[in-house]
Amino acid sequence: MSVLADRLPADVTSLVGRRAELAELKRVLEESRLVTLTGIGGVGKTRLALQVAREVRRAFPDGVFWVSLAEVGERGLVALTVMDAVGLRTMGPEATTVLVDYMRDKRLLLVLDNCEHLVEACADLAAELLPACPGVRVLATSREVLDIGGERTFVVAPLPVPEEDEGPDRTPTAGAWSGAVADAMALFADRAAAAVPGFEVTADNAWAVAALCRHLDGLPLAIELAAVRMRALSVEELLRRQDERYELLTRRQRGTPLSRHRSLRATVDWSFELCSPEERLLWARLSVFAGGCDLNAAESVCAREGLTRDAVLDVMAGLVEKSIITREEHHGRARYRMLETIRQYGREQLRDTGEEPELRRRHRDHYQRLAERVQEQWFGPGQVALFASTRTEHANLRAAMEYSLTEPGQAPAGLHMASSLWIYWIVCGLPREGTVWLERALARNEEPDRIRAVALWAASLLNIYGGNPAPETGVDEVITMAEESRRLAEQLADPALVAHATYLSGFTQLRGSDLAQGLSVINDGIELERAFGESNPHLRFAQFMLTVVATQCNLVDVVVTVGEECRTACRKLGDEWVRSWISLYLGAVGVLQARDQEAENHLREAIQLKEPFNELLGLGTAVEFIGWCSIADGDVEKGTRLLGAATVFVKQLGFDFDTYLPPGGWGGRRDHRTVVAEAKASLGEAAYARAFESGARLSQEEAIALALGTEVVPEKSTAGPGDSPLTRREEQIAELLAEGLSNKEIAERLVVAQRTAETHVANILTKLGCTSRSQVAVWVTQRRRAAAERRNGDAG
Repeated sequence: MSVLADRLPADVTSLVGRRAELAELKRVLEESRLVTLTGIGGVGKTRLALQVAREVRRAFPDGVFWVSLAEVGERGLVALTVMDAVGLRTMGPEATTVLVDYMRDKRLLLVLDNCEHLVEACADLAAELLPACPGVRVLATSREVLDIGGERTFVVAPLPVPEEDEGPDRTPTAGAWSGAVADAMALFADRAAAAVPGFEVTADNAWAVAALCRHLDGLPLAIELAAVRMRALSVEELLRRQDERYELLTRRQRGTPLSRHRSLRATVDWSFELCSPEERLLWARLSVFAGGCDLNAAESVCAREGLTRDAVLDVMAGLVEKSIITREEHHGRARYRMLETIRQYGREQLRDTGEEPELRRRHRDHYQRLAERVQEQWFGPGQVALFASTRTEHANLRAAMEYSLTEPGQAPAGLHMASSLWIYWIVCGLPREGTVWLERALARNEEPDRIRAVALWAASLLNIYGGNPAPETGVDEVITMAEESRRLAEQLADPALVAHATYLSGFTQLRGSDLAQGLSVINDGIELERAFGESNPHLRFAQFMLTVVATQCNLVDVVVTVGEECRTACRKLGDEWVRSWISLYLGAVGVLQARDQEAENHLREAIQLKEPFNELLGLGTAVEFIGWCSIADGDVEKGTRLLGAATVFVKQLGFDFDTYLPPGGWGGRRDHRTVVAEAKASLGEAAYARAFESGARLSQEEAIALALGTEVVPEKSTAGPGDSPLTRREEQIAELLAEGLSNKEIAERLVVAQRTAETHVANILTKLGCTSRSQVAVWVTQRRRAAAERRNGDAG
C-alpha cells in the first residue's frame, strides 16, 4: 500500500515548468539507489521530490513513502519517524533493525524531506538500509549532501529566465521565449492568474514579466510571493518595487556571496513589510508551530500583546490571501501551514522581537493541556475524534516535549507531558517513541515525586506492552521499573497510583516468567482499582490486560467473566478502544473453543470498533480468526482468502501468524498451521495458493469488507482492460468525487470512517497524478465517455 502524504494544497503542489528536470531526475533515480536533491531554500526541492514520487510510484509495488523531517528535532527520532511513515506498528528491537527486517524483500521508495538539520542521522539510516535492502531506494531533499558512498547529487537550480533585453520593444510576445526559458514566466503567469483571474502574459507586459523573473533569479518561491502582489499592482509596478527592494538589500548585504539568496530575501522581506503590523506579529508567532496548527491553537498561543484573540481569525485570513500560509482541511477542521523557508524567516523575526522564549513556552503549555486532555478524556465518548485530532498534532507534541527537555528548568513539564500521552503512544502503535521521550525525561528529572512515579509507570508499560522490551531495557529491568513506581506511590501515600502500579507490576511479571505470581498481583491491582468506582477507566484497562494473558493461557472462564463485565462497562463509558480489544479476545476464545458463530459476531464487532484507529495487529488478528471460522463452516475458499487478507495488516508489523499463533501458544486446540493444513487438504495445494494470493492482493478496506461480509461486488467494468490504476473501491470513490461529495459525505455514503475516506482520496490523487478533486472529476468524465464510445463501437 502506497503512502504519499499531500503536504501542500493542490493549487500549490501543481508543478509548473520543471518537466526537463523531472524527466532527468526520474532517469537518475532509475540508475541510483540514493539520490539527494540539493539547492538553496525556495528553489523547489520538496515540490520536485513530491512530483517525481507521484510519477514513479508504479515502479515501486511496495509503496512510496513520504517522510517529513522538518519538524523532527532529535536524531534518535529519524528512524522512528520513517517507521511511522511506512506504517510499522511494532515496538520490537531498535528501530533501524525493524526497518531493515521489514524492507529486506521490498521494492519501495523512501522520500526523506528536509534532511539538512539531521544529515548525519539520515546518512546513517541510508547506510544501514541500502546494503541490506536491495529493492529500496532513497530520495532525499537537503541543503547539504548526505556524503555517503553511492550517493548521486541532483542540484535543483532556479528556473531559467530570459536574458537581459533593452525594454518592451525587444519582447513583443510571451512566445518569444520557448522551452525551459519560458518556465519562470509560465510559473508567474499561473500564480498571477490565481491572484487575478484572467491575467495572462501579453505583448504589452511580457517584457516586464521577463524582467521580473530575471530579477527574482528564477526562484519559484520568490516568483510566487511576488505574483500574489498582482492583486494590488500591475506587473510594471511590481517590477519597479522589486528593483527597489533588491537594491536596498544588496546595499545592506554586500558580503552575501550569492545574489540568489539576496533575491529571495528581498522578496520575503518585502512580503513581510507589506503585511499589517498584526499580520507581521502573527507570522512571527506562528513560526513556533511544527507541522501547522488549527485556529484554536493559533488563538491560544499567539494572542497576546498587539494581537487580540478575536482578531486572530481575520489576521490569519490576511496571511492566507498573501500566500504566507496555506489552508488545509483535516477531519473537518481547517489547519494552517507555512513552507519551511517562510517559517524559518518568521522564527528570525520572532527572535528579533525577544518574544521567542515566551512563545515557545506558550506553545508547550497549549500542547501540554492537549496531552492532559488525552489522559483525562480518552476512556470516554468522543474517543475517535480525540484520537484523530491528537494524531494530527504529533509534530507539535514532539516540539513541545523537545522544548521542555532542552530548556533549563522545564524537564518536569516534559516528563509530565510524555507520561500523560501513555495511551496515545499505545493506540497509535508508537510505544517505542514513547519510551524514547520518557527515558530522556526520566534522566533529567530524578526527584522522587509523583511526576516521576507516573513516568516510571508509563515507561514500564510502554516497554512491556508489545511483549518485546526495548533492546536496552530487558524484562527484569522493566519489572524493576514497575516496582520502583509502586514503591514511590506507597511513599507518597497515593492510593490511586498504588492501584495502577500494582496491576502493572502483575502484568510485567506475567510477561516475565512467574505466571502464578503475576496473575495474583494483577488481580490484586484490579480489586484496588475497583475501590475507585465502576466508571474508573484504569479498572477497565487492568481488566483488558488480564484478558490478554488469560486468552494466551487458555483461561477461558476468566476471559469470558472479566471480558463481559468489562465490555458492558465500556459501552456505558463510551470507550470503544478497550471494548474493541475485549471483543477480539472474546472472539479468540470462541474460535479456540470451536464456538465459531458466536466468535465471528465478537470478531466482527472488534473490526468495526478498531477500524477508525487503524490498529493493524487487532484488525489482522480478527480477519485471521474469521478465516478460521469460515474454514470450519465449510466455506474453505473464502476462509483461505481471509488468511491471505490477514497478511495485508501484519506484514507491516514484521511478523506472520505462524509465529504469532503458534501450536499451543494461545492454549486452544487450533492454531494457524492446523487451520492451513485443513484448508490445503480440502482445496489442494494449487487452489489454496490461488485463494490465499487473491486475499493477499486486497487493500485493507477490501480485506475488512470480506471479513464483515460486505464485500463490494463490482458492476461490469466500463473501462478497458488494465487502463485504470485504481482499485475497485477507489474507482467507486472517484465516482463520488465526481458527484461533488465531500470526504465526510463519501464516508457516510459508504459507511466507513471519514479517515478511511480521506486516505482513499489521497491515494486516488496520487495514483492519477492529480492535484485537485476537479481533475479527478475530469478523469471520471473521460472514462465514461471512452466507455460509451466502446459500447457504441461494439453495438455497431
